[in-house]
Amino acid sequence: MLVLDSAAVSTRGPRPDNQDSAVAGPLLIAIADGVGGNVGGAVASSLVANWLAPLAAGSTGDGADDPVRVVASANERIRAAYTERPRLRTMATTMTAVHSDAQGLALLHIGDSRGYLLHDGELQQISTDHTLVQALIDAGSITPAEAKVHPQRSAVYAALHGADDDVAAVDVLRLDARPGDRLMVCSDGLSDVVPPDVLRDLLAAPGTPAEAAARLRDAALAGPPTDNITVVVADVRESAPGNDPIRVCTVGAATELREETAEALEAVWPGPIPVGLVQHRPR
Repeated sequence: MLVLDSAAVSTRGPRPDNQDSAVAGPLLIAIADGVGGNVGGAVASSLVANWLAPLAAGSTGDGADDPVRVVASANERIRAAYTERPRLRTMATTMTAVHSDAQGLALLHIGDSRGYLLHDGELQQISTDHTLVQALIDAGSITPAEAKVHPQRSAVYAALHGADDDVAAVDVLRLDARPGDRLMVCSDGLSDVVPPDVLRDLLAAPGTPAEAAARLRDAALAGPPTDNITVVVADVRESAPGNDPIRVCTVGAATELREETAEALEAVWPGPIPVGLVQHRPR
């Protein structure tokens, strides 16, 4: 079985708060970016990231290890949260995740966060942006260069916002990834600022996933940045039975238990609020 040696970093960049959340673990890496301008974007990304976190450790319980089912359940939590807290009704989040199972690696994607695969020094974008400008590019109406300055370049047409048909819009595909490859999932705060060739060079440079993630963050901060910046880097390797410590970390909004997040979690979470968040709850 393939496992992911992963690391994640997140910074709010020039924004007043961080609406990105990410998860890094041996069986899953994921990024969730609260859709900009929507009330509760940080809450939506937190709910999704924290619901995915047990999947990263293979500890969902009751055989609930199907990532599509887990995403569907996370989306239901968004709906339950805004039902209880109507001011959060407009919240939404993107999601890009890579999950490892007995068959290999699978990508799950909705929105404009991105997934990349580095293989033999070549960087491939493995996700397709669910944006108006990408649809226009695919139709031949505009060029990629024109898309970068299009007035609606940030408009996403698919995200998780608690609707019944959200999960049907999630792209699910198997990846041709092998031990020695490197994966990255990131918010558009990185991919909109750092050119693809620089992303490739920074990912391909020697060093650990944590070092690569820090290099990428720093490149976006030097951009200059325009948004929150969150990146997860993972090296693909074969599992060594009994020798892989289970370490799962969350970063960004998923670790910041602000008042509105606490209210949403209290409304929908089955049992105590996740331990990783309690220590960050405001006094």
